[in-house]
Amino acid sequence: MPTFFQSKDSLPPDLLARWDRAVIEYNRVLREVCGDSETKGLFFYNATREKSALFWRLLNGKEPLPMPPPTSFSYPWYEIIEEPGPHRVGDIGFSAYGKPLGQHLTTIRGTDMEDRLFIHQCDWTVLSHNAAAQAMLETLHGGDFTLDDQNRLMAAGPEWIVQYREWPVYRLFVQRYRRQTLPRFLNDTLRLVDKGSWSWTNTVVIGDRENGGIELESDGWFLEKMA
Repeated sequence: MPTFFQSKDSLPPDLLARWDRAVIEYNRVLREVCGDSETKGLFFYNATREKSALFWRLLNGKEPLPMPPPTSFSYPWYEIIEEPGPHRVGDIGFSAYGKPLGQHLTTIRGTDMEDRLFIHQCDWTVLSHNAAAQAMLETLHGGDFTLDDQNRLMAAGPEWIVQYREWPVYRLFVQRYRRQTLPRFLNDTLRLVDKGSWSWTNTVVIGDRENGGIELESDGWFLEKMA
């Protein structure tokens, strides 16, 4: 859990000058979001301001967004809304407890079938997906697949169109990216089968780095706002 500052006394003068206004605005935003709901209050309200991404945003002179953004591992994901993409994402939930995510949510919520993905542990609505994504889902949910299967299916270009609440529509797609590992982990990295997110496939070695690491290139997931 990140800590954005240690204490009020530790803040530099420019941030400290915004303290009172930040407190007022922070409480106003949370009252609007939570209303009388005790459950929402427990979820959104972080009484420890040092750990609040919203409060840190206000201290830095930024305005609150018109509605809560998606979260990334439980923290507001401002970058996905405000910064140009694409944004690399590493944790995608296609399944839950051995079932397709939509099927599991239907069981626990008592609703009709929901088409959902968890992106960085946040619940996004699926608006559509292509044939390559459907083939990937069928293989993933079957549970019996190899690294060669993953490499082939990811190379086919699976793609989802997703949305978080009333925010704009985004495209979740596959793109090449660079990463590093250490020599002692190289063989295991090249053989690794990611059973959950399929976050790295079709990995090739690019070369040695000056810091002693090895640079790799892989297929990975990216999220980008649609025009």
